[in-house]
Amino acid sequence: MTWDTRLRRITIMYFKKAEHAGGGSHLSCLRETLVGYNGVLTQRPGTAERSTGWWLMLLLLLFLLAPSTGYGASSCHDEHIVVTDKTEHIPLASCLWYLEDPSHKQTLSDVRNADDGLDGFTEHHQGLLNFGYTESAYWVRFDLRYVGEYEERAYILELELPLADEADLYLIEDGRIVGERQFRYDQGWEQRDLNLPNPNFTLELQQNQTVTAYLRVYTRNTFRLPLHLWAPGAYAEEIAISEFFHGAFLGAMLAIFAYNLFVTLVVREKGYLFYMLYLLFGTMFILTEQVHGQQIFGHQVFLLDKGFLHYWIIIAWLWALLMARDLLETKANAPGLDQLLSLALRGTVATLVLSLFIRYHVSMQWTVIGSVILVLLMLFASYRALRVGIPSAKTYLAAWSMVLLSVGIYAVTVMGYLPVNTITAHMPQLGFASQVVLLSFAMAKRIKVVQEQALRWNETAVANLQRYRSLFDNAIEGIFQMSLGSRFIEANPALAHMLGYRSARELLRHSPNVLEACFADPAVRARVRESLSSSGQVKGLEAAYVDHQGQERWASVSLRAAYSPDGKPTHLEGTFVDITERKEREKVERERENERLEKEVARNSAASKSQFLANMSHEIRTPLAAIIGYGETLMEPDLDDEQKRNSAETVVRSGRHLLDLINDILDHSKIDANKLDVEILTVNLPELIEEVRAFFAPRVREKRLDFRIIYDFPLPELIQTDPTRLRQILINLCANALKFTERGHIHVHIRCDRPQQQLVATVVDTGIGMKREQLERLFDPFAQGSSDIARQYGGTGLGLSISKRLCELLGGSIRVRSQYGEGSEFEAFVDTGSLEGVRLIHSAPEMTGRRQRLQSVATPRLKGRILYAEDNEVNRNLVSLLVRRTGAEIVHVTNGAEALELGLQGGFDVILMDIQMPVMNGRDATRALREAGVNTPVIALTANVMAEDVQDYRDAGCNDFLAKPIDKSRFYETLSLYLSPLQGEIQVTHDDQSEADPKYDGAVLVADANPDALRVIEAQLRGMGLDVVVADTGPRAVQLAMAKTVRMVFLGHDLPEMSAVDVMRLLRQTGFRRPIVAYLPQGMHSEPLAEAGFDEILVEPVAESIGATLARHMPPAPEDQVVQEASEDPAMKALQGQFVAGLPARLESMAQARQQGNWEQLQMHAHQLKGSAGAMGYPLITERAGELEAALRAQELNRANELSAIVEQLLREAFSTNGH
Repeated sequence: MTWDTRLRRITIMYFKKAEHAGGGSHLSCLRETLVGYNGVLTQRPGTAERSTGWWLMLLLLLFLLAPSTGYGASSCHDEHIVVTDKTEHIPLASCLWYLEDPSHKQTLSDVRNADDGLDGFTEHHQGLLNFGYTESAYWVRFDLRYVGEYEERAYILELELPLADEADLYLIEDGRIVGERQFRYDQGWEQRDLNLPNPNFTLELQQNQTVTAYLRVYTRNTFRLPLHLWAPGAYAEEIAISEFFHGAFLGAMLAIFAYNLFVTLVVREKGYLFYMLYLLFGTMFILTEQVHGQQIFGHQVFLLDKGFLHYWIIIAWLWALLMARDLLETKANAPGLDQLLSLALRGTVATLVLSLFIRYHVSMQWTVIGSVILVLLMLFASYRALRVGIPSAKTYLAAWSMVLLSVGIYAVTVMGYLPVNTITAHMPQLGFASQVVLLSFAMAKRIKVVQEQALRWNETAVANLQRYRSLFDNAIEGIFQMSLGSRFIEANPALAHMLGYRSARELLRHSPNVLEACFADPAVRARVRESLSSSGQVKGLEAAYVDHQGQERWASVSLRAAYSPDGKPTHLEGTFVDITERKEREKVERERENERLEKEVARNSAASKSQFLANMSHEIRTPLAAIIGYGETLMEPDLDDEQKRNSAETVVRSGRHLLDLINDILDHSKIDANKLDVEILTVNLPELIEEVRAFFAPRVREKRLDFRIIYDFPLPELIQTDPTRLRQILINLCANALKFTERGHIHVHIRCDRPQQQLVATVVDTGIGMKREQLERLFDPFAQGSSDIARQYGGTGLGLSISKRLCELLGGSIRVRSQYGEGSEFEAFVDTGSLEGVRLIHSAPEMTGRRQRLQSVATPRLKGRILYAEDNEVNRNLVSLLVRRTGAEIVHVTNGAEALELGLQGGFDVILMDIQMPVMNGRDATRALREAGVNTPVIALTANVMAEDVQDYRDAGCNDFLAKPIDKSRFYETLSLYLSPLQGEIQVTHDDQSEADPKYDGAVLVADANPDALRVIEAQLRGMGLDVVVADTGPRAVQLAMAKTVRMVFLGHDLPEMSAVDVMRLLRQTGFRRPIVAYLPQGMHSEPLAEAGFDEILVEPVAESIGATLARHMPPAPEDQVVQEASEDPAMKALQGQFVAGLPARLESMAQARQQGNWEQLQMHAHQLKGSAGAMGYPLITERAGELEAALRAQELNRANELSAIVEQLLREAFSTNGH
């Protein structure tokens, strides 16, 4: 018998059974059909009979649609539904009258009244009553009449709608209510007639009694009305089958979940985790949708309430989409499909979020529609993966095909387009179970594929390992593994040969320290350890190493740490490439390049020096020509005094200009030879700024420019720097601004960057400015903006270069900004040293007051005997003068031998020892004293105070040192450490009080509206020998200043009719260039006066500071403070006169020594001048004499000749300046 014949006979038999049953259970019909035709399906078909598969599809369709026959072919359209004793089951879906209640407000009375009218109930007589998703409640009516043999018989009315929210049943007989039942979704299970998921009601029907049943139903889920009337026995049989079906399904899901949980924990793949979570939430959906969750656990588990139904669907889809991406490997094999799944995943997450805020009814409807879309997407994805060739895709496609079939049928059913029966009602469970089983197969197949891949990879790894071993053994580069303790674990033959071993086995047997073997320099090894500790690797480090035979070679080494799965380092792997030949080649090329660069630098230097010499030929010739020309003019006998004075001033001015040029060249030479040093001292900032202002202000006035120093307060009173070099920087920058500024202003801004501990001086001018290309080479030695600038403005081109280097030596730098045609701005930074505890200045009057407070040197009263060894008579007289003031006794010797002789005799409390002396120098004399056991303190007096020189003196046995020229405060401070104070006669004298106030010539103008203040200032000025012109108003002050010849103007702050600022500005506009000083009461803001440009601002009472102000502005500016101090002391004046009187003899001796080449004699003169000239008020002679001594000591004879001529010129100027 063919398959075709068998299936036809089965189909005919099934229809006959169904027709005979007349609406009975399609399951029983199918069961009886299959049993009655026992053995039909067990026979094997022939090969030619396999084309009848469509009969199987027909059988499935028949199985699904058979219940519709039962619902449609009903015999209940008579007046009453007749129930007999043989009735086991009546489907009431086609035997109903229904009425919609959109407002949910109709009562039983309303419904019964409506039933009598034209707008009453509507008859339903075809299929299942299904309205899909609706917000209305519905009333249904049907009549029942029992005609059996019993007086009363029980039947069960079942509403196959477990998610119904409300169901109310009313039984009416002869117009009266004879029965009433209520069902609520959230009511307790003990309140139901039967403890079952579906709403059910027990009916007691009387014999030959007709009752009308009214049933009101409301649900927020899909509305359908699969209503059944069951005999208790038949209902129990149906429930047993259904519950067995559900129990088997839940048991299977639990078993599959437990199995996959175990697999997930074993394989630890995220795909299994996604699958397990999908299974979990899918099961949660089934439990909630069929109400079995609440049946098992009760209402205590709120998550099983139907309000969470759509959440379980959405969350299950989230894991399904993640599982699809992982199982199908879309990210690697189908990027476009992966993006589509990612988009669906984002949409699902958005739906989950939105469902928290929209109504349950709408959210549920959208979830069902989205599920159908996602099933189609899954089918498409699995089909595309199948086309790509992913092994699991075929089973995955079958799994989602089952879901499509089941969910699709279920979705169409709940939307009201298919009737409800046992199969369609349980299609999600059937499809889900089939899908879960197929997905398990897919995951298992994936594990199998992974195992096969792992096996293939293992075989490949073994093959690769063999190839790697071959490569490892035959590589020309060194390859190795080392332990964390820096020992070789593995090494190839190439590495062994590079390190000087015959084989890798010999290398491992000796087991040297890897880092010591690969890196000869300990510093490099330390850097390697640091790099390995911080980053775990070293890349291409080139370093020297020493092989086993002791030869130094070069290698490029790379190291990388290897880590265990838990992230801990296990060992290091490295490569070792010998680069000795390349290094030697690079060395040769580098030497060639250095030689080429040196030649190029030499050529450029020669070109720069040539250009410099060309410029200097003009710069030097100009003052020389003036000196020679005016010097010859002075020899003419017919010149009057005025002509002689003008000629002499021109010679002096030209000589000073020439001296500035030479000083710049010498400073550059020091910088070029790295011999320019700085001496960090405590510097009074207001005094230093005032010195710069006093030096520069007259030169600015000659060009009629506005010159101001603007302070950005607060400023420190004291800083730690080199005052000489800081002064040189500021003067160089101001001189540069003055050179290129013809009109406008030059402003100097002083501020302090306290966080960085730097002083910032900004010089701003309105000169010609610079172009970008000029700025690039601005600080190059000998460089100027252009040859035209060099010719037009002159100069050496060294000032800015020297200033930049000096700033760097003082811990700072120089920045420049310039706009061509508008001006330039130079900003100099120098370190201030620590500012902790330093007093800060907050205003201009305070700044003025601080610089007016002259330092007084206290002379202590001491007792004791001092031995002083010095060959220079001027220095001996100076020290004798200073010592005698203290009350101590001093004994002189002229060389080291005499000092040694007297020192051994004893009786001295301290020895002052000059270092360079004839017969025996001070160093040897001190060493001999110490060797003889003499412990008398020895203080070295020397002009050589470099660090190495000082250490040399201490090594010889000196306790301390004093620098020449002698600083009085330092001298007295040092003596006080070694001599005892004179008891009972403590006396302190101050040099600035030893003489009466100085006298001045000329007239000054004082303008003040306060007559009392005017009289005080007038009396003080007249006591100093000055003629005083007074004014009490601003206009009067202007009139007198223009009419009288006054050398200085003092203005009170509060002048009537015209303010002090207006007076000053008007005088400046009329060409008045004499100093103008303002004074104001204490506590008054001075910023407006400071910004106006007064030469100085005093704070009342001015009696304390007016003398210092006159000293700064009235007499010629002194070259150094020591000169002023010396001129105030008669004894010092006598010493200075003695020094100057001996200058002609010294000049003659120096010239003779230079002509005869007697360098030792010349060095002796230089040494003596270095130690004594500064103390006599000639610091420049001391500085140049020191340079001359250094040049002679270094046998630089050409430079010594140049410096000797400079020193001789300075000596002549000193002699001529003092009237000789």
